[in-house]
Amino acid sequence: MDTSEWEQLLLGHNCPLDAPRARSTSLWEYVLSLEASTLYLAKNQAYRGQCLLILDLRHATRPDQLSAAEWSSFCADLHRAETAVVRAVQPDHINIASLGNVIPHLHWHIIPRYRTDPRWGGPIWPEEAEHRLTAAEEDALIVTLKETLVA
Repeated sequence: MDTSEWEQLLLGHNCPLDAPRARSTSLWEYVLSLEASTLYLAKNQAYRGQCLLILDLRHATRPDQLSAAEWSSFCADLHRAETAVVRAVQPDHINIASLGNVIPHLHWHIIPRYRTDPRWGGPIWPEEAEHRLTAAEEDALIVTLKETLVA
């Protein structure tokens, strides 16, 4: 990505994470809209239950660009989403990351970790392999996540 493209994304020009966004892409499937953000199940399920929580309020790239109330709401959504993921897939550990190095828009990566995963004890990046669920498996996991989010 060149500097001018990065600068445009920082300003929110053609940001692929700005709302409204597609419910289904090659990267994610819609799970549920929360108070300040939307939860998506990542298409790559190398870490079963991996999700993205993307800020919906407006384009923002860093926490300091949000008001205290907006940040509080976004963090409450994260707590709710992370709790749902843990209940749904029962991982041994969970990683939460907000990087914005590729797409500068506030979002969280919620990454369940398992003692059996290929990078246990280390970071997930770079991921070694991609794993896609069948349509039935993906649908079932989305239903389980929704059930735990509304419970």
